[in-house]
Formats: sequence, structure tokens, C-alpha cells
Amino acid sequence: MTTTPTVAWARALQILGTLQPVSDWTTAVLDQAVLHLADSGTPFGMNDIRLIVPKDECRKAGLYFHALVGHDALQPDEPALLRKVGEEVSINEKARGKKVNIYVLTRAGRKFIQDRQAARIEQRRAAA
Repeated sequence: MTTTPTVAWARALQILGTLQPVSDWTTAVLDQAVLHLADSGTPFGMNDIRLIVPKDECRKAGLYFHALVGHDALQPDEPALLRKVGEEVSINEKARGKKVNIYVLTRAGRKFIQDRQAARIEQRRAAA
């Protein structure tokens, strides 16, 4: 059986997600940051995240973005959550000129994040 690049990529993202999971706290912080950046109406990427998110959460932001993009690969019949619109050079000195993607949050992506935020709130209420 031949594996297509898209299927292989989706499987790799699933495996990576199990090896280095993004904590609920980091997901919550990054959800807030992405919604805030998307509200400006301009495309955003990792450079923008680095400017507003604490350093510890930035370390997992790549996995967070890959999870949102990977959701699209794993759920091809559902609307995309993020749409890549370009690239720019990373402001992270350790990246040494590596390019990072620039995204636009789609309506489906906004709803996905807002639903996840609502689920966290409901979970806290149920635990109290």
C-alpha cells in the first residue's frame, strides 16, 4: 500500500503530538493570542506570537500551529482552521534566518478556538 505525502504528514503530526503534547495552559494562552491577533484583520505568524506570549509558551507554539494545520489534514471534509498566506524570516535568533509561515484564521478556525475556550470554562465550572 502506497502512502500519500498528505497522509504521511498527518500521521507524523499525530505522532509528534503524542511525544510532546502542548499543555492545556499553553493551549489556552495561545488560543487567546491567536484570537487577539486575528481580530486585527492582518495575517499573523510565529513572529507576532513571540512578541506577545511568554517565552515558555512560545516554545510549544510551533506544535500548536501544526495541530491546527494538522487538523485540516486529518479532517479534509471540514473547513480549514488556518490558511497559510505567506512566509517571513523568523525574529528568533536561534532560527538563523529560517522562514516561518504567516496565517489567516478562518471563520471555522475562530469557531473551533471559541468552542475550545467555552469547553475549558465549562470544565472549570463543573470542577468547582
